[in-house]
Amino acid sequence: MELSLEDLSIIKALKENPQITQKDLAVKVRKSERSIKRKTVLLQEKGFIKRESGKRNGKWIVLIDNSKAN
Repeated sequence: MELSLEDLSIIKALKENPQITQKDLAVKVRKSERSIKRKTVLLQEKGFIKRESGKRNGKWIVLIDNSKAN
């Protein structure tokens, strides 16, 4: 699997708090909100994460075990 350290930090944060917003995620991993939006789209396209139950009241589902992603 081709995951950067940035990807891994995003996945870790999503596992810790599946209801986190992209805005809060950006603060947590110290990236811009735009970078987080771009990265979450890419991670969804690659099948690593998905969004369940919509944008406002949804949650993130991590589809991989990040201990295997190293």
